[in-house]
Amino acid sequence: MAPVYPYKRRRPSLVKNLWIYRRLVGLAMVLGLMLWFIWANNAAVQIFLPFGMGSLSSTTGMVILLSALAGSVITALTMTVYLAIRRSRGGPSRPDLSESTSIPDDRPPSDYAAKTGEGFRDADWS
Repeated sequence: MAPVYPYKRRRPSLVKNLWIYRRLVGLAMVLGLMLWFIWANNAAVQIFLPFGMGSLSSTTGMVILLSALAGSVITALTMTVYLAIRRSRGGPSRPDLSESTSIPDDRPPSDYAAKTGEGFRDADWS
């Protein structure tokens, strides 16, 4: 005999599932936009690399996306080098959290509210 539970199982909510998988949904949307961008910009282009290193033939959409990717990689590498140099020179660092989280001496103890005589003495709800 199957066990009987006093609670009904809630039906899965589409909104809750979309919120849980929001990164995956966002990634799918970005990839879909990229595919549409490549398909919409389908004009053929010829790219000549500098210093006679060669040439490349592709579509406009691919060239723009690849140049944006190259810019992102160069930015990430530049920021990594910048932060490494700043850290090695002893630039501003994070403050020590152990000193800032200590409780000053002029504050009451943590169980002050339980020991105080203030409040309603003859309350019916207690």
